[in-house]
Amino acid sequence: MARTANRRMKSEEQLLNKESINSFQTAIYARISRDKKEKPSDSIENQIALCESFIQKSEDFSLAGIYKDIAKTGTDFERPDFENLMDEVRMGKVNCIVVKDLSRFGRNYTELGNFIEKIFPFLGVRFVAVNDNLDTFHMDDPNKSLEVILKNIVNETYATDISKKVSSSHQMRIKQGGFICGAAPYGYVARKDEDGIRRLYPDENTAPIVKEIFDAYLKGLSTLGISKLLLEKRVYIATDYRKFGKAVSDGDEPIRIWQPTTILQVLKNRAYTGTLIQGRNQKHLYEGKSRERLSEEHWTVTENAHEAIISMDTFEKVQEKMSEKSAPIKRSRKENATAKDDTIFRGMVYCNICQKRMSVHRQLSGKRTVFYFSCNRFGEFTTEKCGTSITEATLEKTVKAAFDAILLNNSKSYKAYLNAYDNLKIEMDKKKEKELTEIDRRISGLSRLQSEYYEKYVLGDWRKEDFEREKEHLHQKKKELEYLKEKQIAIFEEEKRRLEEKHKYLKALFKGKTKKWDKEFVKVIIDKIFIGKDHTVEIKFNFEETPVITEKIGRKVKR
Repeated sequence: MARTANRRMKSEEQLLNKESINSFQTAIYARISRDKKEKPSDSIENQIALCESFIQKSEDFSLAGIYKDIAKTGTDFERPDFENLMDEVRMGKVNCIVVKDLSRFGRNYTELGNFIEKIFPFLGVRFVAVNDNLDTFHMDDPNKSLEVILKNIVNETYATDISKKVSSSHQMRIKQGGFICGAAPYGYVARKDEDGIRRLYPDENTAPIVKEIFDAYLKGLSTLGISKLLLEKRVYIATDYRKFGKAVSDGDEPIRIWQPTTILQVLKNRAYTGTLIQGRNQKHLYEGKSRERLSEEHWTVTENAHEAIISMDTFEKVQEKMSEKSAPIKRSRKENATAKDDTIFRGMVYCNICQKRMSVHRQLSGKRTVFYFSCNRFGEFTTEKCGTSITEATLEKTVKAAFDAILLNNSKSYKAYLNAYDNLKIEMDKKKEKELTEIDRRISGLSRLQSEYYEKYVLGDWRKEDFEREKEHLHQKKKELEYLKEKQIAIFEEEKRRLEEKHKYLKALFKGKTKKWDKEFVKVIIDKIFIGKDHTVEIKFNFEETPVITEKIGRKVKR
């Protein structure tokens, strides 16, 4: 311990001699966990504000940066911004860290003690926990050191025990038929019984609607047909039911429709038979893990957990019928799976009504395979589909006509493109130089640190094992940075190659030397295409600020 204290004192003396007392390059570190019960005073904003106030009251500190990790557990130190902070410490850019309290820094006693008593003194870093009145310049006081140790034992025990208790408590409630999820399924309400366990009970307002959905499906109505039926009866969707407190609208205002996919989810939900399926995900914060998806055999299935709305016989008949109906759809999807790879307009055709990407389909017309794009989505307040569609052949003719009529041999467009191309090259070069210069600066900083560490070792300030450990760490960081530099150079070269290739395409195109329409060419000249229901096609070219709007097959072009 004496040797550690001596090394710490020497590190601090060197740090103070190297820079004046008011030049501590100070970083604020803030962390908030995944726990929804975090106190408001522990918010990221409040932590930072408290630390900033502390720094401003003293001439010892100069704020060098703020680092924060959101939704990160305190039981380990594998946090993105914490690791960034430690990189800055090793680079010599930060020599003081300020936190609101020790729990914000971490709840693992072993690791935290190692940082405060070994790593920070070794690196010559001052550590301050404001609310705990802890400043490592005063750690020579054994009582203060003991206080730190005891407090962290409590923190670590708290984090572990609470996590274990929450996990085991959830499992117990699930097995007793408890509903531990958030909102109850439509048709049910969740309320606590006398034993304190939250269970599901049929909702007298919406349970009859669930029955009607199942009955309608068995009578032959499709999910779209059921959606239209519910719209005719002015039945609110689940979120609007919770919002307005009534199942059916008694006014004449537009109401949101039940999406067919939502109705499908209702028809597949086993909760309506009285069976609860929970525990699909599991948390183990005390083991340093967050959330993991469990395989189906590990799910917790509780039969007769609550009163059923739908009989098991009805539910199974519905599942069988859905399986029969879905078979052709699955075959069609399988057949169309490669269609999107065969069309030259892959990934760039959108519906102008819902703004979503349109689906690609293929069908046989005699011996020919025809590709077409369509949008079969529903609006928010209507059961009518968007209904936009266009064949690839028609789209290609339309785009070519628009391109020939407006852009080809257009000197104004060509000059605008050349200007944009030159500016883009300049920006790319600036970005490359800036990023590579920063990497070189960091590599140079690590080299300087290696020299400083060696000097400390030669002077007897550091033990050999401490020096070897830090030397290896710096060596690894340099290797990572050198790899990053090579990777960035490769990325820049690839971007430059693509830009030159694109430039070659467009230059030849504007001069009328090429009219080869393939996937690569279309990707070079077009950003997005929007198909309207009114026979319009809106084309956003990569080199034109104003979209070109034309009718199908290029009968009319306007700007």
